[in-house]
Amino acid sequence: MRSENNHRETAPPKFIHNLLTNYEDEPDVTYLTVSHGRYEIPRHEAEEFLKIRGFCTGHAKVEDIARKGGLPLERTRQIIESLTESDMLRRPWRPFESLSADEIQQTLRVATNLWAQQLRETHIAVEVFNGEVSRQVAVGWLLETYHYIRCFPAALEVAAAAATGTLHHVLQTYAEQERGHELFVEQSLCRLGLSAEEVRSSVPLVTTRLIDLLMRELFRDTPCAALLVAAMVEADDFAPAELPGLQAAFARHHEVDAECLAPYFRHSQIDADLGHAKLADAHAHLLRWHSEAQLARTVNRLHDLKHAFDAQKLEIKAYYGRVGNYFPRQRVDYFSI
Repeated sequence: MRSENNHRETAPPKFIHNLLTNYEDEPDVTYLTVSHGRYEIPRHEAEEFLKIRGFCTGHAKVEDIARKGGLPLERTRQIIESLTESDMLRRPWRPFESLSADEIQQTLRVATNLWAQQLRETHIAVEVFNGEVSRQVAVGWLLETYHYIRCFPAALEVAAAAATGTLHHVLQTYAEQERGHELFVEQSLCRLGLSAEEVRSSVPLVTTRLIDLLMRELFRDTPCAALLVAAMVEADDFAPAELPGLQAAFARHHEVDAECLAPYFRHSQIDADLGHAKLADAHAHLLRWHSEAQLARTVNRLHDLKHAFDAQKLEIKAYYGRVGNYFPRQRVDYFSI
């Protein structure tokens, strides 16, 4: 065991998954979040870490990391040693057979909670309700939400079709409970000035389609992962106590009637009442993997999905914020050429 620890400390460094977050009301502090905790560090130290973080891939020696990051070698060593002492080095490999079902479940629930928290803090909805985007971008966000919600039950059907027994029943029920919920968003869009025909004939942005495709890929290979996705994306729904304030903020910032988002928030309330965000906890015994490769694919694809939502935020702002782009986005068919 000692030689294994020595090897971890002398090998080219690679860290466990980590997130760095800054908040406007705490300009001198950065929060470093990992699977086993959250650390408060001075902003300038976080900026030093970021200079070398991208080169800590497990392939570069400390000397090369320092050179590429533009930091003195001794300072680079100090940062890496500090993170090592905080148990942030990548875990040593272990045979799949030595990983208990409970350990795997707990590790993946930690990961999905981590990504759910980050999505909640960085989702474009935060900027929409803070008035940091234009009205057109805000409506664009609702259009993409409409398309995402409309596609989601079909993705869950893919998971259900790949599952058997109790898992099949749970996923089939989940899909049925989600079906038709896009109509709530459609109602809000109509209150914001679009017609139902405009909404239904529009097409989603590429990143919204990407989210759907990534889910289907993941669910086809590992149907139980749909429960973990629920823990990630359903946790991003708004808490009931938040709704009145958010509704008023949207109306104030975007100069619309306060009741415009009432149908959309009704959907959020229904999802909360159905307990979809807690499906993974309620059915933890159904979270099973059959091989190391399948487990690795699941983790990587969940991480990809989280970043697909990040990319969607950027595309929503870029597309709907650009003068001259079709609003809503239009299908390009044969007769459009």
